[in-house]
Amino acid sequence: MRIIGIDPGSHRVGYAILEKQNRNKIDVLDYGTIEVAPKTLISESLIIIHDDLKKILKKYKPEISSVEELFYFKNQKTVSAVYQSRGVILLTLSQNKIPIIEPTITQIKKGITGSGTADKSQVKSGVQMILGIKNLKGHDDSWDAIACGFVGLSMFRT
Repeated sequence: MRIIGIDPGSHRVGYAILEKQNRNKIDVLDYGTIEVAPKTLISESLIIIHDDLKKILKKYKPEISSVEELFYFKNQKTVSAVYQSRGVILLTLSQNKIPIIEPTITQIKKGITGSGTADKSQVKSGVQMILGIKNLKGHDDSWDAIACGFVGLSMFRT
């Protein structure tokens, strides 16, 4: 079973490709971020996110997806852009007929660390320990996407 985990953002979208070989073995095939330059118009950002995500889907052919559910933001301008990005992500996945699981951030944190209130460093440590990754590279958005994919695998029911 191959899954893409996605941590939505307006200018940085974390993604991770995980593959479950058997009950106990999960491999991280790839992870990273879709980057959009700061000050890029949202209309252009959405196209970049869509096009880059399509390339990732074509390359890895995930069977399911896990996209972090958004719950609240302090900054109204930020939340609007992230929701628009998330909409493009959901549309792209749907166009490619990939089922979508939507865990909340609390479910993701609890699934990785045992605590729904874990901070970023605890999530990173949990991902490293559970999946046996010694040195996580890149942005925390990609680590969050790994965690999202891992939890999505546990939530998926065939």
